[in-house]
Amino acid sequence: MQTLSKHSRLAFSTLCLAALLISNGGVVARAQVLQEPLPPPPATTPGPGSTLTPLAPLRQDPSVRIKDIAFVEGDRVNHVSGEGLVFGLSGTGGKSQQTRQMLANYYLRRGVRVGQVDTKNISAVMVSGKIPAYARPGETILVTVSVADDASSLRGGTLNQTALRGIDDEIYAIAQGAIIGGGISAEGAGANVQKNHPTVGVCEAIVERAVPCGTIIDNGSLRLVLRNKSYSTATAIGNALNRIFPGRARALDSGTVQVFIPSTFANSVTEFISTIGNLRVEPDTPARVVINQKTGSIVLGHNVKIAPVLFASENIVIATTETPIASQPNPLAGGDTVVLPRTGIDLFESGGRYNVLPGGMTVGDLATALNSLAVSPTTLISIMTTLRNQGALKAELVIE
Repeated sequence: MQTLSKHSRLAFSTLCLAALLISNGGVVARAQVLQEPLPPPPATTPGPGSTLTPLAPLRQDPSVRIKDIAFVEGDRVNHVSGEGLVFGLSGTGGKSQQTRQMLANYYLRRGVRVGQVDTKNISAVMVSGKIPAYARPGETILVTVSVADDASSLRGGTLNQTALRGIDDEIYAIAQGAIIGGGISAEGAGANVQKNHPTVGVCEAIVERAVPCGTIIDNGSLRLVLRNKSYSTATAIGNALNRIFPGRARALDSGTVQVFIPSTFANSVTEFISTIGNLRVEPDTPARVVINQKTGSIVLGHNVKIAPVLFASENIVIATTETPIASQPNPLAGGDTVVLPRTGIDLFESGGRYNVLPGGMTVGDLATALNSLAVSPTTLISIMTTLRNQGALKAELVIE
C-alpha cells in the first residue's frame, strides 16, 4: 500500500467522517466539517541564476518638524571649561614641567609641600562641556577630557575634582570621576599601534548653578532661529504657522521667523512652543558640494547639477625599484666594502578616456557616471574644483 500524502489523508478523513454522519443519523440535513488550513508553500532560496524581484521604492517624506531645523531664540546651550589632573594612569602620564607644577600646586593647596614629584601616572588635562538651557543644580552632564601635556593615554584614569567655569568666570559645574575612553595604544621597541584617540575621554559632571537664559517672550512674541539660513525655508515656516494660526507669523530674514503668541496660549507658552515645533515643513536644500581635504571625503546635495562637459581621464603609474649593490675593492688595494644605491624609475602612461557628461545631471546620475569611470575621491575633488572654476558646476563649492 502506497503512503498517502498529507492532503490525500485529509481528503480521505473528510469522506469517512461524512459517511459516518449519514449512517448514524439517517438523513442529515446539514453537516459542516472543519478542515485544517493548508500549509503555506515552503520558502525557496533563489539560486545563482534566478532573478530577484526588486523591492518597491520606499516612500520618502521630504518634510521635517520645525523644531528639528529651528530653535527658540534664548533657548541655547552654554560652554564651560576648566583644567584639572587625572590620576591612576599606568605609566602613561605626562612628564612635562606643566604637569609637575600643577601637581605641586595641588598638594600645596592641601597643605603638603613636595619637592621633585614623579608624574608618570598623572596627566594635566583640559575639561570642556556644554550645559543645556534650563539646567538645574544637581543634574548630571557629560564632559570631554583632553590631554594637555605629553601623556600618551588616559585609559584607566580618574579625574580629580575640577571646576568648570563659564565665560563670566563663574563656576557652573564640577567634574570628577572615572574617565571613559574608547582609545587604546601599545608601543614596543620597534613598533607601535594605536586605535582611535587614547588621549581623549568622557567623564561626568554635576551642575552646581543654573545657567541664566535669555528672554524668550518679547512683547507677546517669540522668534524661531533657523540652523541653516534660507529665505525659502523661513517663508515655508511662516506659511505653515499662518495656516494654523492665521496672521501670527512672519519671516524677518533668512534665519529668523517671528511668531506672535495667540491669546488662547497666553498662559501656556510651553504648550504653544510644543505645538508649533511639531508642525512639518519642507525645507529648502541648497545645491552645495562639501569637500573635506583632510579626510578626502566629498558630499554632494541632491540639487547639484552640472552643465555639459567633456571629461578626460588617464592613468599614470610611476614605479620605483631599489637594487643596491656591494662594491668590493681589490684585496691588495686596502679599501673598504661599500653599498652603492641603484634606483630604477619606470613611468607607464595609458591612453586617455574621453567621456561626455550631459547637462542637467543630478547627483545620482553624476555618481553613476563617475563610478563607471572608477574615479577616486582625490580625483573627484580635483574634478569638482575644475568644474567650479570652469563654471559648469551649478552649485556652491565648500572646501573644509
